[in-house]
Amino acid sequence: MLESALAILVERRVDVLLVAGDIYDRSIPQSEAIRLFDDFLTRAVEAVPGLVAIAIPGNHDSAARLSFGSGLLSRAGFYLRTRAEDSILPIIVKKGGERVAFWTLPFVDAAAFEAAIGRIKPLLESGISNVLIAHCFARGGSSSESERSFIGTAEEVSPSLFEGFAYVALGHLHRRQAAGSVARYPGSPLAYSFSEAAASPEKGFLLIDLTSEGFAEEFLPISPLHRLVRLEGRFADLSAPGAFPEHRGDFVEVRLSDPLPVLDPADPLKANFPNLLAVRQAAFERVEAPWPDGAGASGEPVAPERRDASAVLSDFRSFYAEMKGSPPEPETEALFAELLKEADDASR
Repeated sequence: MLESALAILVERRVDVLLVAGDIYDRSIPQSEAIRLFDDFLTRAVEAVPGLVAIAIPGNHDSAARLSFGSGLLSRAGFYLRTRAEDSILPIIVKKGGERVAFWTLPFVDAAAFEAAIGRIKPLLESGISNVLIAHCFARGGSSSESERSFIGTAEEVSPSLFEGFAYVALGHLHRRQAAGSVARYPGSPLAYSFSEAAASPEKGFLLIDLTSEGFAEEFLPISPLHRLVRLEGRFADLSAPGAFPEHRGDFVEVRLSDPLPVLDPADPLKANFPNLLAVRQAAFERVEAPWPDGAGASGEPVAPERRDASAVLSDFRSFYAEMKGSPPEPETEALFAELLKEADDASR
C-alpha cells in the first residue's frame, strides 16, 4: 500500500500529502509500525523534492506520544499537528505563486470540535484556498465494524460545520464517501475487516486539485497484496483438492453451509486457502425458534428451577429448536434421553 502511495506521489507530482489519522492502530504502536512510517516519510520526501506532508492523530493514536519532535520535523516539511489548541495556527503552503492555508483539527469530542471550528472560521484568509484536515465522525456517514463504535449520536459532528472551507480532508470512517458538499473521506487505503471489504471493495487514495472555483477530486485505486474475501459453500466443495485457485493468495473467511457441524475443518481448508483467517459454520448459528421464548417444543413453559430429567429433556428440545429451527426427531430425542440416563446413573 505504501509503495503504491510513493508511486502516486512521484507520478502525479503531488505538492501536499495529507494524513488525516489514524496513523497507527493503537496508542502505543509496535516498533515495526513506527519504523515503517518513518521509512515511508523519508522516502517520500527524497522522491518528491519540496513535498509538504501534514498529519494529525486519530482516535486510535496517542497525541502526546506523536507530538515528540514535531517542531524539528516541521523544518523538514513534515507538520505533525497533535493539539486542538494549535488548530488556529494555519500551515501556509506556497506553490507556483499560489497560497493555501491548511487548518488542522485532530480527534476531539463533538463539543470541542464545534468550539474549535468556531475559533478557526473568523481567521480564514480571503483570496486563498482554506483547507481543513480533521478526524471525526460526520453525521450521516456510513461506518463499518472496523471503526470503534459510539453510543448514539453524541460523538457525531454536523457537516454544516465544514461550510466556508474550500476543501475538508477527513479521517476516521473507512468507507470512501462525501460529508456535505466540500468534505470527503478517502476511506482506509486497505480493508481491515471482511465486512468492510464487502461493503467497499475498491480501496485507494483521493487526489485533490484545488482550483479557483473549488476542487476537483480523482480516486486512485490500488491493488492490495492480499485481498479480504468471504467464501460460502459446503465443506466438500471448499476442501476439494485444488478448488478455488484464484483465492490462494487472499485472506479468506469461510462460512460452511453444511446442515451438520464439521469437525476440525480448518486444516483441510488451508490446503486450498493458506491464508485462512476464520471459519464459520451455519450449523452453529442460531435459528429463531417457531414458538414463543421460554416455551419448549410442546409449548409449555420450562421452569428454570426444575432440574429433574423431564426439565432437562425440555431444555434440550428448546435448545435444539433454537439451533436447528425445528423440534428434534423422535430418534434424536430418544438418543439424548438415553445419554441423559447414563450421565445420571454415572453421577450417583
